[in-house]
Amino acid sequence: MKLFFIFPVVLAAILFSGCTDPEETYVWPDGAQLWLGGVYADTALSWSPYGDVLFFSAHVSSGASRLFGTDGLTEPVDRTFTGLDEFMGPLGAWNAEAGRIVYTALNADSMRSQIRSIPGNETNVTVHIQDSLLNAFPTYNIAGDSILYCCKVTGDWRLYQIPSTHTPSSLDSPVLQTGFPDGDILRPSYSPETGNWILFQHRATSSDDWDVMIAHADGTDQKILSANNADDIHPTWGPDDEWVAFSSERTGNFDIFLINVLTDSLIQLTDDPAIDQYPAWNPRNEWIAFSSDRASGTWNMDIFSIGQPDLP
Repeated sequence: MKLFFIFPVVLAAILFSGCTDPEETYVWPDGAQLWLGGVYADTALSWSPYGDVLFFSAHVSSGASRLFGTDGLTEPVDRTFTGLDEFMGPLGAWNAEAGRIVYTALNADSMRSQIRSIPGNETNVTVHIQDSLLNAFPTYNIAGDSILYCCKVTGDWRLYQIPSTHTPSSLDSPVLQTGFPDGDILRPSYSPETGNWILFQHRATSSDDWDVMIAHADGTDQKILSANNADDIHPTWGPDDEWVAFSSERTGNFDIFLINVLTDSLIQLTDDPAIDQYPAWNPRNEWIAFSSDRASGTWNMDIFSIGQPDLP
């Protein structure tokens, strides 16, 4: 599994300021614009529930990666301050009901990781999971009372769930989510309107391509979205339970696609020889942020914006 990270900035209290629309800058042929540039790769994008703050992961001078938030008007805010590599999952990392942001803190030397959370506008940290395993991509359910995350226990990445009050000293154990397909499961997130569906990327073996899938919370009614002979990764929900954005290599390089989970209607959103990944569909405004190296190349991923197309 590849993880990519990013850059330092100034602390400012922006978490509840309004989110700006993309500025008038150079427009790529597919309609994308540069929204936020930096020295390193900006990845692991995730919007706040209100669509006013975009979170991402970025390197700092120590070499570790931290979480940052930006409203597009002021300098990104450094939200975390450890020597670990910290990154987020997709939509659901910040839950409005819980008022918290949940994320992964990885020790790159030991390859052990923690599941942590912080308040939406503060930095006091709660550690939820701390063990000798690889844990990643946590997300809240829509009620904010449980955390779904991925853990590598027996060679495959599987889904586990804990109460949002869980800490390493809790007597209860994380619960394996049964009924899901065998193999690796990464980047889960609940459908934002009802929470009835879980979106995730899956592969049966390490030699197989990644597929984007949905299933009910108990693993039933599994469905592969737009199966093809290429990697489909980084799935994230749109503003409702009907549309999903993801990155796909089906064009020969990674581009951003949208798909309707009910009708399988597929829309190619970006079209560029560069790498377009980590889409984040703004839940309140009709545009999508994503990471791309199209401005600078060599995996220096900047954050771009592109408007939401007319959806059938």
